Amino acid sequence: MSKNKKTNSIKHLPIVIIGTGFGGLALAVKLQKAGIDDFTLLERASEVGGTWRDNTYPGCACDVASNLYSLSFAPNPNWSRIHGTQPEIFEYMKSVASDFDLYSYIRFDTELQKARWDTKSDVWHITTNQGEFTCDVLTTATGPFGEPVVPTFAGAESFKGHSFHTFNWDDKYDLAGKKVAIIGTGATSIQLIPEIQPDVESLSVFQRTPSHVLPRIDFATSAVQKAASRFIPFFQRSIRSTWYAAYEGLVGLPQFVDSRFLTAFEAVTRYHLNQQITDPVLRKKLTPDYRFGCKRPVFSSKYFPALQQGNVDLVTDGIQEIREHSVVDTTGKEHDVDVIIYATGFRVPHQIAEKLMGDQGQSLATLLEDSPKSYLGTSFAGFPNLFMMLGPFSAAGNQSAIFTLEMQADYITKAVRTMRKKAMKKVDVREDVMNAFTHEVGERAARTSWVNGGCKSYYQHANGGNAGLWPNWSFVYRWKTRKFEVNKFHIKHDAVVGE
Repeated sequence: MSKNKKTNSIKHLPIVIIGTGFGGLALAVKLQKAGIDDFTLLERASEVGGTWRDNTYPGCACDVASNLYSLSFAPNPNWSRIHGTQPEIFEYMKSVASDFDLYSYIRFDTELQKARWDTKSDVWHITTNQGEFTCDVLTTATGPFGEPVVPTFAGAESFKGHSFHTFNWDDKYDLAGKKVAIIGTGATSIQLIPEIQPDVESLSVFQRTPSHVLPRIDFATSAVQKAASRFIPFFQRSIRSTWYAAYEGLVGLPQFVDSRFLTAFEAVTRYHLNQQITDPVLRKKLTPDYRFGCKRPVFSSKYFPALQQGNVDLVTDGIQEIREHSVVDTTGKEHDVDVIIYATGFRVPHQIAEKLMGDQGQSLATLLEDSPKSYLGTSFAGFPNLFMMLGPFSAAGNQSAIFTLEMQADYITKAVRTMRKKAMKKVDVREDVMNAFTHEVGERAARTSWVNGGCKSYYQHANGGNAGLWPNWSFVYRWKTRKFEVNKFHIKHDAVVGE
């Protein structure tokens, strides 16, 4: 790969990274440390942070402990709590970008519109709202939660009140004294409801499927612990390792060893429900009828108490239509509301797949939508010199996403170093390699509750199989990404060998 290649009329950027969430920041730092500094990050917003910049709804926080949900090369001794809140995580990410001088590599307010592989010049041709570029290597680090989904309901366009998705939280709209409808009871809604319930006049919560709710163990970090983390590096590393082992083992056992271990988790969620919900009718509405892990489990010790307050109504009947000032359920009951909040999740896979065109002019969406395919969740046959972070079958269902992102950042950095060292102009994963990997993860996932737990969720693709989780221990994924295996790729060498 020629490091200083130029294009006549369009600016050439050797390495382009789309997105400045945890993945983009991690890759940028890994490249820096490898002595590679001719990369550019393209960010559609005006600040770094990804999902932790965009999600500002009340109560937004992480379910993974802060010492693990952070970058290993940028430990933070000042976490205020076990689990970080959105403002704190956002500030942490900005500090990482500043500490590693990444702002100088970022083009803000630059959104990818389309990227196509040019088979004649063997570069990616990128179209953005700020102009056109070419690059040798393209990495997408946009994550799976960048495009909110708002369901279509009859009459929604006639609603005269206020409405928005939690991803597009309206900070200027005051909910105090309002009649509020929340559609959806997943992780976002369960964090949001306890925060707004005390302030609103009424809260109608529309639930399609109840969640398995685990108690949330969270408390403030003591001054002693902060001091120890700051001055004794081993202390903070040991906390991180302990959390890693806990997530790896506790969640891995029921998914990868024996599904009978799910019973223990189900017993905890049932006990938590029975202890906090006294009304048997409400308790029945909140009891899942599927196995633990089939949908994303959630953590809260405030959700159930909030649902029992006098101004809250849990509605388990479907939505028939939306009128000018109300939501009508399938029994015909009309719920008067001033504002509708959609806590209805995200489109998976992210729409960026539709913007990426391979060597035959095909969209990456064709490989991802119905029955996804990938190699290591990073590479796709027919899409040379493209790497994806947290692509299909790489998101660890039993571990912090940051752990996976760092492994992928290491892997992509090794790929770039190999390409430059061996003067490779193009690397394209072999189709048989991609298909074998896809088959392997499909077979392993078939016995997990993600796929056969008796529910429908974004863990499953349109044909019912594994949509994207890595169905094995995270240390196995680390082993598989320990080196860039050239023999698994079609290679085209540069006409001019190495500089």
